[in-house]
Amino acid sequence: MTLSPNEAATSLREIASVEQRTRAALFYAGSSMIFILWGVLVAAGYGLSELYPHAARIIWLAISAAGCAATVTIVRRRMRARPRETRDWRLSFAVVALTIFASAWSYLLGPLLPRAMNYAFQPSLLLLGIVLAGLWIGRFLIILGLAGIALIIAGAFVPEPWLRLWMAVVESGTLIIGGLWLRRSGLPK
Repeated sequence: MTLSPNEAATSLREIASVEQRTRAALFYAGSSMIFILWGVLVAAGYGLSELYPHAARIIWLAISAAGCAATVTIVRRRMRARPRETRDWRLSFAVVALTIFASAWSYLLGPLLPRAMNYAFQPSLLLLGIVLAGLWIGRFLIILGLAGIALIIAGAFVPEPWLRLWMAVVESGTLIIGGLWLRRSGLPK
Protein backbone atom coordinates (compact mmCIF):
# COMPACT_ATOMS: atom_id res chain seq x y z
CA MET A 1 0.00 0.00 0.00
CA THR A 2 1.46 3.33 -1.00
CA LEU A 3 0.48 6.71 0.31
CA SER A 4 0.07 9.80 -1.74
CA PRO A 5 2.00 12.89 -0.62
CA ASN A 6 -1.25 14.44 0.67
CA GLU A 7 -2.12 11.33 2.69
CA ALA A 8 1.40 11.19 4.12
CA ALA A 9 1.25 14.87 5.09
CA THR A 10 -2.16 14.36 6.73
CA SER A 11 -0.84 11.35 8.66
CA LEU A 12 2.17 13.33 9.87
CA ARG A 13 -0.07 16.19 11.03
CA GLU A 14 -2.27 13.73 12.93
CA ILE A 15 0.77 12.14 14.57
CA ALA A 16 2.08 15.58 15.59
CA SER A 17 -1.33 16.47 17.00
CA VAL A 18 -1.49 13.25 19.06
CA GLU A 19 2.06 13.85 20.29
CA GLN A 20 1.16 17.40 21.40
CA ARG A 21 -2.00 16.24 23.21
CA THR A 22 -0.10 13.39 24.90
CA ARG A 23 2.65 15.74 26.04
CA ALA A 24 0.08 18.19 27.40
CA ALA A 25 -1.81 15.41 29.23
CA LEU A 26 1.42 14.13 30.84
CA PHE A 27 2.42 17.65 31.83
CA TYR A 28 -1.04 18.37 33.24
CA ALA A 29 -1.05 15.17 35.29
CA GLY A 30 2.38 15.91 36.73
CA SER A 31 1.74 19.59 37.31
CA SER A 32 -1.50 19.13 39.22
CA MET A 33 0.31 18.11 42.40
CA ILE A 34 2.65 21.09 42.13
CA PHE A 35 -0.21 23.55 41.61
CA ILE A 36 -2.15 22.18 44.59
CA LEU A 37 1.00 22.21 46.73
CA TRP A 38 1.66 25.87 45.91
CA GLY A 39 -2.00 26.74 46.49
CA VAL A 40 -1.85 25.26 49.99
CA LEU A 41 1.52 26.94 50.70
CA VAL A 42 0.18 30.33 49.58
CA ALA A 43 -2.87 29.95 51.82
CA ALA A 44 -0.56 28.98 54.71
CA GLY A 45 1.66 31.98 53.99
CA TYR A 46 -1.25 34.39 54.19
CA GLY A 47 -2.60 32.72 57.32
CA LEU A 48 0.74 32.74 59.11
CA SER A 49 1.40 36.33 58.03
CA GLU A 50 -1.91 37.34 59.59
CA LEU A 51 -1.02 35.61 62.85
CA TYR A 52 2.59 36.89 62.93
CA PRO A 53 2.66 40.11 60.87
CA HIS A 54 6.14 41.13 62.06
CA ALA A 55 7.58 37.90 60.66
CA ALA A 56 5.77 38.09 57.30
CA ARG A 57 8.91 38.62 55.22
CA ILE A 58 10.62 35.59 56.76
CA ILE A 59 7.42 33.52 56.50
CA TRP A 60 7.14 34.22 52.78
CA LEU A 61 10.81 33.45 52.19
CA ALA A 62 10.36 30.14 54.02
CA ILE A 63 7.18 29.38 52.06
CA SER A 64 8.97 30.09 48.77
CA ALA A 65 11.98 27.98 49.74
CA ALA A 66 9.79 25.07 50.87
CA GLY A 67 7.73 25.31 47.69
CA CYS A 68 10.80 25.34 45.45
CA ALA A 69 12.32 22.36 47.27
CA ALA A 70 9.07 20.40 47.10
CA THR A 71 8.61 21.28 43.42
CA VAL A 72 12.10 20.08 42.55
CA THR A 73 11.48 16.87 44.51
CA ILE A 74 8.19 16.18 42.72
CA VAL A 75 9.71 16.89 39.31
CA ARG A 76 12.78 14.79 40.09
CA ARG A 77 10.61 11.81 41.06
CA ARG A 78 8.53 12.13 37.91
CA MET A 79 11.65 12.45 35.75
CA ARG A 80 13.11 9.18 37.06
CA ALA A 81 10.24 7.31 35.43
CA ARG A 82 11.07 8.75 32.01
CA PRO A 83 13.89 7.69 29.71
CA ARG A 84 16.98 9.87 30.12
CA GLU A 85 16.80 11.26 26.58
CA THR A 86 13.28 12.63 27.13
CA ARG A 87 14.11 14.56 30.28
CA ASP A 88 14.02 18.30 29.93
CA TRP A 89 14.62 20.36 33.05
CA ARG A 90 14.46 23.75 31.36
CA LEU A 91 10.83 24.50 32.26
CA SER A 92 11.35 23.33 35.84
CA PHE A 93 14.46 25.44 36.27
CA ALA A 94 12.69 28.40 34.68
CA VAL A 95 9.86 28.16 37.24
CA VAL A 96 12.31 27.86 40.14
CA ALA A 97 14.37 30.78 38.80
CA LEU A 98 11.22 32.88 38.42
CA THR A 99 10.17 32.04 41.98
CA ILE A 100 13.58 32.92 43.40
CA PHE A 101 13.66 36.14 41.38
CA ALA A 102 10.16 37.16 42.51
CA SER A 103 10.88 36.24 46.14
CA ALA A 104 14.13 38.18 46.25
CA TRP A 105 12.61 41.31 44.74
CA SER A 106 9.54 41.07 46.95
CA TYR A 107 11.80 40.78 50.00
CA LEU A 108 13.98 43.72 48.94
CA LEU A 109 11.18 46.00 47.76
CA GLY A 110 8.69 45.03 50.46
CA PRO A 111 9.32 47.99 52.75
CA LEU A 112 9.37 50.47 49.85
CA LEU A 113 6.23 49.59 47.90
CA PRO A 114 2.61 50.19 48.81
CA ARG A 115 0.88 47.13 50.23
CA ALA A 116 -1.26 46.51 47.15
CA MET A 117 1.90 46.34 45.01
CA ASN A 118 3.55 43.94 47.45
CA TYR A 119 0.57 41.63 47.30
CA ALA A 120 0.27 41.82 43.52
CA PHE A 121 3.86 41.67 42.24
CA GLN A 122 5.09 38.16 43.04
CA PRO A 123 1.87 36.26 42.32
CA SER A 124 1.26 38.09 39.06
CA LEU A 125 4.85 37.40 37.99
CA LEU A 126 4.45 33.70 38.74
CA LEU A 127 1.12 33.62 36.92
CA LEU A 128 2.86 35.23 33.96
CA GLY A 129 5.24 32.27 34.10
CA ILE A 130 2.22 29.97 33.90
CA VAL A 131 0.96 31.92 30.87
CA LEU A 132 4.35 31.56 29.19
CA ALA A 133 4.44 27.81 29.93
CA GLY A 134 1.00 27.60 28.37
CA LEU A 135 2.43 28.84 25.08
CA TRP A 136 4.25 25.51 24.82
CA ILE A 137 2.05 23.18 26.84
CA GLY A 138 -1.57 24.11 26.35
CA ARG A 139 -4.11 26.88 26.36
CA PHE A 140 -5.55 25.98 29.78
CA LEU A 141 -2.41 27.36 31.43
CA ILE A 142 -2.75 30.58 29.44
CA ILE A 143 -6.37 30.98 30.52
CA LEU A 144 -5.58 30.10 34.14
CA GLY A 145 -2.69 32.55 34.32
CA LEU A 146 -4.57 35.41 32.67
CA ALA A 147 -7.66 34.86 34.85
CA GLY A 148 -5.50 34.87 37.99
CA ILE A 149 -3.67 38.03 36.88
CA ALA A 150 -6.97 39.79 36.11
CA LEU A 151 -8.32 38.90 39.56
CA ILE A 152 -5.10 40.10 41.22
CA ILE A 153 -5.29 43.41 39.35
CA ALA A 154 -8.93 43.80 40.39
CA GLY A 155 -7.93 43.04 43.97
CA ALA A 156 -5.28 45.73 43.98
CA PHE A 157 -8.14 48.21 44.38
CA VAL A 158 -9.69 46.44 47.39
CA PRO A 159 -8.97 48.29 50.66
CA GLU A 160 -7.21 46.76 53.67
CA PRO A 161 -7.88 44.43 55.48
CA TRP A 162 -9.95 42.87 52.70
CA LEU A 163 -7.02 43.07 50.30
CA ARG A 164 -5.13 40.29 52.09
CA LEU A 165 -8.19 38.05 52.16
CA TRP A 166 -8.86 38.75 48.46
CA MET A 167 -5.29 37.92 47.49
CA ALA A 168 -5.22 34.79 49.64
CA VAL A 169 -8.41 33.47 48.07
CA VAL A 170 -7.47 34.47 44.52
CA GLU A 171 -3.89 33.20 44.62
CA SER A 172 -4.44 29.94 46.45
CA GLY A 173 -7.79 29.39 44.75
CA THR A 174 -6.36 29.88 41.26
CA LEU A 175 -3.61 27.36 41.95
CA ILE A 176 -5.78 24.78 43.70
CA ILE A 177 -8.61 24.96 41.16
CA GLY A 178 -6.04 24.87 38.37
CA GLY A 179 -4.36 21.85 39.97
CA LEU A 180 -7.65 19.99 40.31
CA TRP A 181 -8.52 20.74 36.68
CA LEU A 182 -5.06 19.64 35.56
CA ARG A 183 -5.41 16.40 37.51
CA ARG A 184 -8.75 15.69 35.84
CA SER A 185 -7.39 16.61 32.39
CA GLY A 186 -4.20 14.59 32.77
CA LEU A 187 -5.97 11.36 33.65
CA PRO A 188 -5.98 8.73 30.94
CA LYS A 189 -9.31 8.50 29.20
